[in-house]
Amino acid sequence: MQLFKKEKAVIEQVLQHIGTTRECVRSTTDSLKAYIAGDFEKSVSAASQVNSLESEADSILREIRDMLYSGAYLPQIRGDIYGLMSTIDKIGNKAEDCFDYFHYQNPEIPKEYETGLDAILDLTLECFLAFEKALRAYFGPKDKIEKIRKHSKRVSELESRIDEIEREMTARIFKSSIDKGEKLHLHGSLHKIVAISDATEDAADRLQWVSVKSIV
Repeated sequence: MQLFKKEKAVIEQVLQHIGTTRECVRSTTDSLKAYIAGDFEKSVSAASQVNSLESEADSILREIRDMLYSGAYLPQIRGDIYGLMSTIDKIGNKAEDCFDYFHYQNPEIPKEYETGLDAILDLTLECFLAFEKALRAYFGPKDKIEKIRKHSKRVSELESRIDEIEREMTARIFKSSIDKGEKLHLHGSLHKIVAISDATEDAADRLQWVSVKSIV
């Protein structure tokens, strides 16, 4: 009974962590869309929120670690659960890194690239939301495997679409007539955004690996 209570407490913290990370990703994408649109005041106003959410997610991860160390779950899967959560935590880290890149370096975004970046930002949030569904399915009561596969497949599909747009934009950037330094700065901006969905796909892959080991 005590073990069950500990596992329930871990699940509650996991769901709180994924919710906090979602809001961190959402705040980042909303802020960057505002930045790209030229609404710098709205973009800057999100600074404290993004950093606060990422710090909160880190704090929750430490609490999950402490619960696992205290004996929640069987020994053979404690490491898998913590490894999974550490991988998820990297999504928030990438979102904060991306936000800081724009906030402190103020890259110039030529108008002809706005649509592509907006599309990537929308897909980035959609990709994370698909992963969140897969994670909640793992900690849910039934039909876990099929739900995890379904939502993880969606993560891969969305990440592939982001990669396609990234490749197309990269080619356009380096074929353009803008200054070489501006090209590199713009490409760096693109890379920072795409890193969020890359981290999300890594987390989805890790989740599928954990689920294969732990779900009968």
